[in-house]
Amino acid sequence: MIDSRTVGITKYQAFCTILAAIGSFNFGWNIGSVNIPGDVLQNCVTGRKYYGPFPSCIDISSGTIWGVIVGCYALGALFGAVISNYFIDKRGYKFVLTWFALCNVAGALLLSLTTSVAQFIIGRIVVGIAAGAANNALSTYVSDMTTPRGRNVLGGGVQFACNLGIMLDNAIALGLAPAPRWRILFALTGVFGLINFVLFPFASESPKWLVSKGRFEEAREALQKFRQGTDIEAEFNEMVETNKANKERTDDVNVLQVLRGQTPDNLRHQLLCVTALMFFQQLCGINAVIFYSTSIINKSTQDDPANIPTLAQILTFVISLVALIFTFFGMVLGAYFGRRTLLMFSHGSMGIFSAIMVAGSVKDITGLVVTMVFLFNAFFNLGVGPIPWATAGEMTPRYAMTAMSGIGTGIGYTFTFVIGVIFPPMQAAWENYTFFFFMAWNIAAVTFVFLFVPETKDRRIEDTVKMHSIGIHTVLGKKWQVVPDKEKSSEMPNPVAPEYSDEFI
Repeated sequence: MIDSRTVGITKYQAFCTILAAIGSFNFGWNIGSVNIPGDVLQNCVTGRKYYGPFPSCIDISSGTIWGVIVGCYALGALFGAVISNYFIDKRGYKFVLTWFALCNVAGALLLSLTTSVAQFIIGRIVVGIAAGAANNALSTYVSDMTTPRGRNVLGGGVQFACNLGIMLDNAIALGLAPAPRWRILFALTGVFGLINFVLFPFASESPKWLVSKGRFEEAREALQKFRQGTDIEAEFNEMVETNKANKERTDDVNVLQVLRGQTPDNLRHQLLCVTALMFFQQLCGINAVIFYSTSIINKSTQDDPANIPTLAQILTFVISLVALIFTFFGMVLGAYFGRRTLLMFSHGSMGIFSAIMVAGSVKDITGLVVTMVFLFNAFFNLGVGPIPWATAGEMTPRYAMTAMSGIGTGIGYTFTFVIGVIFPPMQAAWENYTFFFFMAWNIAAVTFVFLFVPETKDRRIEDTVKMHSIGIHTVLGKKWQVVPDKEKSSEMPNPVAPEYSDEFI
């Protein structure tokens, strides 16, 4: 039989990834939910009236307050990512991906029945908690259950599911943006949460998590499901031995221990890469486009916002559709090109598009601005979108993976909130030159990736950890290249089956 360490994606891996990705789908849905109906909610462009006790809009005159409403979703996601680490460690990925989905139900009730700004903000925070927990769990769950070859494609599951949620939300919002139908749009996130809650129990737990808890027979059974039709003995024995070695060195560490450097391995370089890539993912400007593409395009098209759907709203949907297609291309390209190549190409292209977008805005060339918004969003999904989510799972030892993932997602959500809040006043102040700000950050990101981010495509996590756990360093030169796992798997002897003693059961 085929050695399970050499296989790519199996049907069951894909099935479990799809179920887990429902939470990330809901994340995208709630990111996009305030974009197209924004003018209706914020500015009451279709008129202010009441449907029983429910107003047709929230009526917010301040762009900064609207930015807080948009961005507070990320604060909820930050909180969800942080607290989910505890539950992942104690109860597992299945518990988090199943039970946190109910936060979407509670948030949907608050949002769809909202009568005030405060209630709307609380609702956004609650659905954000569900999203943060789902994304944090999904990235490490996929890393745990897949082989290096499988991670090349399935590692982009977070971003693909997120963009699918944004696209479907934008499509449905074209018909549900007017009052009071926008309330249905926000209620649907609860439906998806219930679907998530009902279906995910059919997925298997992470074999590595089960091994870490001494539940070896369950882990073997789960691994066999994930590696259908292959010989899992070598991989399973290796998994047990790696866990035993880690346990002898340390138990799983928490966020503070990682930040303080209190780990057996020197993970400073991994910490730098994970936090920086998530930081650049937000500062590249994508959330300005996702949250505010309708208003950005409307400055060029000069639509009447009360005439729903406007050209800007239709183009926003088309942009999200193109982004979804390019996310799929990015997942496929991930199987052929290295992480470094895709990250530098993606960030570099976005920097160029930012500059051209500014030129089009200054010269009032509507077609050029719209085209650059399209390309900006599309090329984001070739590398900058999916890869940072997978970085913690591909560079970090098992004992620190959950904590490192939580730190990375925390950084991402913090700056998602920052961009959501500052973009409206920044756009009002800088006007046509706003995207110069994002151009500069994309240039900085290309430089950082070139100097510091190692290649992890087709590499075993253990090899990457061993190579780069020496403190912060540049990765230029052949000495930092790890042999791809598929090139050496045939040379690797099968480890001797370990004895299950009371010492680590």
